[in-house]
Formats: sequence, structure tokens, C-alpha cells
Amino acid sequence: MSKIVIIGAGAMGTAFSLPCLDNNHDINLVGTHLEDNFIETFKKNKNLHPGLNTEIPNQVKVFKFEKFDELLSSNTDLIVLGISSKGIEWAADQLSRFYKGKQIPNLLMLTKGLSIYKNNYELLVDKLARLLTNNGVENLNISAVGGPCLATGLANRVHSSVIIANKDIKTAKKIADMLNTSYYHTSYSDDLNGVEVSAAIKNIFSMAVGAAKSLCSNNISNDVREKNYLNTSSALFKQSIYEMEIFVEHLNGKK
Repeated sequence: MSKIVIIGAGAMGTAFSLPCLDNNHDINLVGTHLEDNFIETFKKNKNLHPGLNTEIPNQVKVFKFEKFDELLSSNTDLIVLGISSKGIEWAADQLSRFYKGKQIPNLLMLTKGLSIYKNNYELLVDKLARLLTNNGVENLNISAVGGPCLATGLANRVHSSVIIANKDIKTAKKIADMLNTSYYHTSYSDDLNGVEVSAAIKNIFSMAVGAAKSLCSNNISNDVREKNYLNTSSALFKQSIYEMEIFVEHLNGKK
């Protein structure tokens, strides 16, 4: 059993607690400073999470931000960031405040997206590493989760498949094994950049593929369009993969 601290009581951070719990880990979910009122309401409503419309088991211990330092002060094996992309700076500040000059546990990012730094794209794992390093936190070991995996599905324990990425394949495998369940299927990769880029941009292409019915042709009837848009869908899928390969290689991932 490992002690896992999840930062962020939103939909994904909370849903992620379930495969952790089902692996018999000690699960501690701590909200940000903006989630105190939310957590009060959550507890008053018998752990019903409004974003998931699901009751969270009592074995998942949920705390307000005031318990942040106390939770991290005991032997923590894994810190999971379940915050929004806009919260990366805040999370880096809080972790730096606590771990400056200390050994920080392994980090796992659920947060997805890209940032801009010095007029170039920057992966959020790189942004977090840069901010922590600049604040005096050393010996970082950051992993990331790639989906697709929607929080509501995960919270209801439907079959989901994810990949755990870390530049060190042994760490990626270790974390993947920690989280794997009968419904949360984990694989692992050392291509951290490739997984993070793909996770960040896949939804753009999903929307394109999803629009195939409207895009397939301008000169056919609605009835024909309804029955025959799959050629267009397949073409868009192929084009999407091609463009994602270009983007991945541009940001130093593996094609």
C-alpha cells in the first residue's frame, strides 16, 4: 500500500481516487484554496460529487487546503496533480514552499494542455519542472497520464484505458502497476513528450472527425449523407494522425 496525495477536488482528481482506492492505497484528496466551500458542501451531501453525480466512498479522505502541509509532512509516495492548466503556477508555488531543499516524492500529472514560454510551445510537465527547479526543488521525477478517459466514466468504474509516461520506463511501469484495475487498464511508455502532446491536441482532431457527416459532400441529399459519411470520417482520421505525428516530432516526441 502506498500513500497517495491528490491535489485538486475537481471531477478528474476525484474520479482518479477510485482506481487508487481499489488498489488498496491510502488515498488523500486535498482541495485547492479555491475549493474550501465546495468541500464543505460535498461532505454535507454525503460525499456526492456534483461534477460526477456520484457518491465517493468514505475511504477516500477529503481535506480542505488547510491540511496541505500536514498531509505532505508524512511519508508520501506519490503526489497527483488534478488541477486545471491555469493552476500549474499555484501548484508549483505550494510544492516549492514545502519541498525546497527536501526530496520531493514522485509526481503524476493528470493536467493536460500546452503552454507558451519564450514564444515556443511548452509541455505542462516541462513547465512544472521549470517552475519547481527555479524555486530550488531538485531531483524531480514527473510522470503523466494520457487518455482519452472521461472523469464521469472513470467515477462509475467503466472500462477505461490510459498510458502512464515517464522518461524512465521503470518508473512509468511502477506507477502503471500501482493503478491498474479490472476497469482502469494501464500501459506505460518512456515517450513522455509524445504522450503529453497527443493528450493535449487529440480533442482538436476528435472534433474534426466528429464533423465528418456535415463535411462529406455538398451535393448529395441528407439521406445519402446520413448513410455514407464514413469514407470522409476515415479520411479525416488518417489526416489527423498524420498531423499529430508532425506536432509530436516537433516537440521531440516519438512519431
